[in-house]
Amino acid sequence: MRLPRKRTFHTLLSSALIGITLSAYCTADEGQLKLSTGIDYSSGDYGDAIDTDIIYVPFSASYKSGLWTGKVTAAWLSIDGPGTVIGGGDGGVIIGGNNTVASTESGLGDVWTSLSYELQSFPAELGYLDITGKIKIPTADEKKGLGTGETDYTAQLDYAYSVGDFTPLATLAYKIKGDPSGSKLNNVFYLSAGIDWRQSDLTHYGFSLDFQEASTNSVDDSLELFTYMNYKVSAQWSLTPYLYFGLSESSPDLGGGLQFTYKP
Repeated sequence: MRLPRKRTFHTLLSSALIGITLSAYCTADEGQLKLSTGIDYSSGDYGDAIDTDIIYVPFSASYKSGLWTGKVTAAWLSIDGPGTVIGGGDGGVIIGGNNTVASTESGLGDVWTSLSYELQSFPAELGYLDITGKIKIPTADEKKGLGTGETDYTAQLDYAYSVGDFTPLATLAYKIKGDPSGSKLNNVFYLSAGIDWRQSDLTHYGFSLDFQEASTNSVDDSLELFTYMNYKVSAQWSLTPYLYFGLSESSPDLGGGLQFTYKP
């Protein structure tokens, strides 16, 4: 089964707990299509005098064929804050600043495309390993601060090892950031480690600790604790409520959301 993906915004949206195939649980059908949507809300000051509130509504479609899985995600985005946080989803960044006046902007976010491959050559007794490449297409309006206006690239490894009803998980990623006008962004490493517990065939629980380097030298690295429950409503539908908590200055103080997944 696939667990839904956490919104990896300025911090770590890309936990291995979310959005990768856990072959330890079951193998997806050949030619399996999946559709998902949901809503994510986060709030934090990110070192500013006032808070930034973000609403992120993604729409995703993925298709698995053999060892390959392709995915496309578009989103609607609303940012209410002083303008020191740009964008949302996996491509959001914090540029820092001392603004004290908030404004609200909303519209289309960036579009993400990804292609994953399950390594069959990886020894099964050692676990499961996926390789993923991602490209951010800069469709968000950079003048509104909804995106950087530049293309980003990500190379990612997702690892899972099943031990009965428990599955330790880890993700390692390297993100190449395009530089927005007037700013220089650093390429960053992202690391996530956690565990998934299968309570039953219908219900999973899990958590992860997510770390990501800062994209600019003026802000701290981000660190978050992410928790979720995944419930299979029927053979076609599943839902996942989740919460995450910031553990550093460059993380949201609190965030959460709900994701729906449908398999036609």
